[in-house]
Amino acid sequence: MGKNQLIHGNEFHLLNQAEIHKATGKLVEALNLAAGSTGGFDIYKVVETYFTDLEKRKKINEILGIDEPGGIHATEECFS
Repeated sequence: MGKNQLIHGNEFHLLNQAEIHKATGKLVEALNLAAGSTGGFDIYKVVETYFTDLEKRKKINEILGIDEPGGIHATEECFS
């Protein structure tokens, strides 16, 4: 994706694993974490799963109490 193109909630499937991992790496650095994945903690997998797996994103949102007004409009085919 180009730097000027904005990704909306129904377009997360346009992100690829390399882009997600690169951005997550920046998050790890910004928080001064020693590592992004170690001993049962893998922020890379969490972020990748959130963006690429619609059903797991819904479950994560449920756990966190995040309402999805109008629901997510993307279909599961977007994540295949």
